[in-house]
Amino acid sequence: MHCGIGDYTARLAQSLGKRKDVIVAVLTDTAAGPAFEDVELFPIVRTWGLGETSTVLGFLRMWRPDIVHVQYPSHSYRKIQWILPTIAWLANGPVVQTWHEIYSLRNWPIVLNAALPGGLVAVRPKYKEKLPVWYRWLIRNKEFRFIQSASSIPTIQLTEDERAAIRSGAGANGCGLIVYFGFAYPAKEIEVIFRVADPVRHRLVLICDLSPGDAYHARILSLAEQADWAGKVTVTGFLPPVEAGRLLAAADAVILPFRDGGGEWNTSIHGAAAQGTFVLTNSLEKRGYDIDANIYYAFPGNVPEMKTALQQHAGRRNRGPSEAQGTEWDAIASAHVELYRSLLCEKR
Repeated sequence: MHCGIGDYTARLAQSLGKRKDVIVAVLTDTAAGPAFEDVELFPIVRTWGLGETSTVLGFLRMWRPDIVHVQYPSHSYRKIQWILPTIAWLANGPVVQTWHEIYSLRNWPIVLNAALPGGLVAVRPKYKEKLPVWYRWLIRNKEFRFIQSASSIPTIQLTEDERAAIRSGAGANGCGLIVYFGFAYPAKEIEVIFRVADPVRHRLVLICDLSPGDAYHARILSLAEQADWAGKVTVTGFLPPVEAGRLLAAADAVILPFRDGGGEWNTSIHGAAAQGTFVLTNSLEKRGYDIDANIYYAFPGNVPEMKTALQQHAGRRNRGPSEAQGTEWDAIASAHVELYRSLLCEKR
């Protein structure tokens, strides 16, 4: 699925599937891509509406999993997202939920999922501490785990000729190549990139889907067509992980100007940093340049700070061992299996 949670789920399923002690199936929608080795794929859900309840129940009766793990919330879920864990629990037994996004009063229907027995995984540090007291009381009986995320984009090693060809294709001959990677909605504040970057010195590549029929997308497309930036912006649409990784690896900088700040839970940050490319993002908790990660954290909305950071650090590269990424996902998979076993022991 074309979102960070979809990418995360795919990598988790692959990492679990490689193990000898786990059998993995993924229930997803009919638009899903090809299956992975060691993972059974069931692309049978059409809308994620309430009418899909019978589809979910039919799958559970047929496959009979020991554990159902719901990645929540996904951008593509509809009304069934509010009752999906409950359906699985009533019909099948132990349920684990991963909450990828922070609590919000707008998500009040999730209260049912919060009170449901089972496991709860957070990819954001200090997640429980940031919840209201009454919400922490709601989840008091859950098996809680903080399991850090990692890059869903493979680390790409480019030759100088390959890097030059990618940059040339993006019109960046003699110019700095600036890339944005991720979903496109207002909280991402993609429009800030047009104020931070310089149309005289930079070329932009936006790795995201932009539809003229969407008001926010139309705003970004309009900025890309304005006089200063006309002909200097490429919108790729959704790209498979390897193709996205090649562009990220060829860039001078990846700018991720999150309105509410980013952190170690953001797969976009992990994916860009895995390529050794300089990443410029925002944070409410970190500040300044992290030389080891090659990431600069600016305060959200501070365009002058971001412009200065881009001038100082664009083009810098670092690279850790390429094997590290696979090791990270092996550790993530092991942490999940430990949680699954704990819940199954309680069941018995």
